[in-house]
Amino acid sequence: MKKKRLTKALLSIGVSLSVLAAGCSGSPATQSGGESAKGSESNAGGEAKAQAGGTVTFALEHEVVSLDPAFSYDFSTGPVVNQITEPLMRFEKGKSVVPNLAEKVENPDPKTYVYTIRQGVTFSDGTPMTADDVIFSLERTRDPKTASYVGWMFSNVDKIEKAGDWTVKVTLKEPDANWQYAMATSAGHVISKAYYEAHKANFGKPDGGTMGTGPFKFVSWQTGSELVLEKNPNYWNKEGGPYLDKIVYKVIPEGMTRITGLKTGQINMALNLPLDLQEVVAKMDNVKVSRSDSFLSDFIAFNTQRKPFNDVKVRQAISHALDRQKIVTELIKDAGIAGKTVPIPPALWTFEKDKWEKAYSEIPDYTFDTDKAKQLLSESSVPTGFSGKILTDSDSLRMNIALALQAAVKPLGINLEIEKVTGEELNTRAWGGARDYDIVVQNWSSDFPDPAGNMVPLFLSANAADGGSNFANYKNPEVDKLLEEQNRLTDPAKRTELMIQAEKLIANDAPWIVVSHQKNFLAMSKNVEGYDIDPLYFWEGFMKDVKLTQQ
Repeated sequence: MKKKRLTKALLSIGVSLSVLAAGCSGSPATQSGGESAKGSESNAGGEAKAQAGGTVTFALEHEVVSLDPAFSYDFSTGPVVNQITEPLMRFEKGKSVVPNLAEKVENPDPKTYVYTIRQGVTFSDGTPMTADDVIFSLERTRDPKTASYVGWMFSNVDKIEKAGDWTVKVTLKEPDANWQYAMATSAGHVISKAYYEAHKANFGKPDGGTMGTGPFKFVSWQTGSELVLEKNPNYWNKEGGPYLDKIVYKVIPEGMTRITGLKTGQINMALNLPLDLQEVVAKMDNVKVSRSDSFLSDFIAFNTQRKPFNDVKVRQAISHALDRQKIVTELIKDAGIAGKTVPIPPALWTFEKDKWEKAYSEIPDYTFDTDKAKQLLSESSVPTGFSGKILTDSDSLRMNIALALQAAVKPLGINLEIEKVTGEELNTRAWGGARDYDIVVQNWSSDFPDPAGNMVPLFLSANAADGGSNFANYKNPEVDKLLEEQNRLTDPAKRTELMIQAEKLIANDAPWIVVSHQKNFLAMSKNVEGYDIDPLYFWEGFMKDVKLTQQ
């Protein structure tokens, strides 16, 4: 996935770190146009009271890629698109999958899924959503010509067909354990066929927008500046919100500027704030923080098909040379935990937890041990050392990981140069089939609440191709066999057994160093209520539940 990175700041408030750390005297959150959000009055009991209406200003780290859900696959685009268009199914609190635009789903055999489409749902312009809109949307995302970022989720689909006025049947080529999740992602989002056909040339773009069934509708988009949504008066789900009148998304690449906006009340909500400043934000007296475990892994991947990183002893030696716990202690602190070699953190033990926990304790940990690192390198194809490059971008954590790795292997006679590129180039090269790097420092989060959501995309050899996420260029036929076999099963116990076998093989091969698993972090003005972040927030239309309160 390529993320567009911008340099234009939208707030120009110069506040030093020391001033931010001192806290805030309680500046009111502001609405679009400079008006203060309702909330200065107190009710009789002095408790916060929910208010319908109002505007929330939401800071985005990067520009939105597109309003087309077929291209909604990053941490800035998702929180916007998910409010406008919706999926057939949805994730419940980052765990289970429940019906949404489909009122029910049936699975009569391992290769067949039948979705009964919810009647009475309209798009934001009031026109009815039909099974034809559903089929059009899924087929369009599935079509290779669309080049959707989530098109890979349809790779095992044989056909999609209308089985009744309100029924859509999906037939798979073979059983697929992860299909149950796909329709809760942007791969399962439904758009208006009529709107798309009237806006083919500019659909998803600032001048074309999009149309869905979500709690909010598209109003305007000034590239590099702001994107505005308003409440959808025709929203079908009458339980709860939407409560807000408007959401204004501000594109603010600089982390300090986003934090300053929170302090002054110009920003009401912000995700993905700089790791080293999260403690400062948590101490602001007009801000509250929501944290959750995540499926995210900060990692170092070796290009296992390039010398000398095709030598397992070289990879194991480097793994022992790096003190991962020191990075966590000094940089991440309580915002995450140290990783191991395979990115299956405790948050992903969503079934058969005892088995996963036992396996995790048994896989090689590659603890910090300089003597062991020297011994392994002496037994390798490059016993006296070598030179190479680390590819990463300017993200503070990734750069610090690269610097730590560079220093850690120096005593082994390994000289690693850091190649710093833009975030866009990092993604282009990391996802490119050429795998044009020796070592890459990146991060990844599972799309599903399932260990296979990490193992299959990251370690199946087929995903080393262009557009695939096998960043280590890792190829092990035995691992492929195990991962493919578990994907054809539906029994969690049998799947777990096969994935654990694969996990142990991968850990022994050491294609990755998993440095850490960060927690998700959402900062909000204290008058914003209704949502606590969870591991799969990037697939959720969570702004439906957000409301403003008054004291």
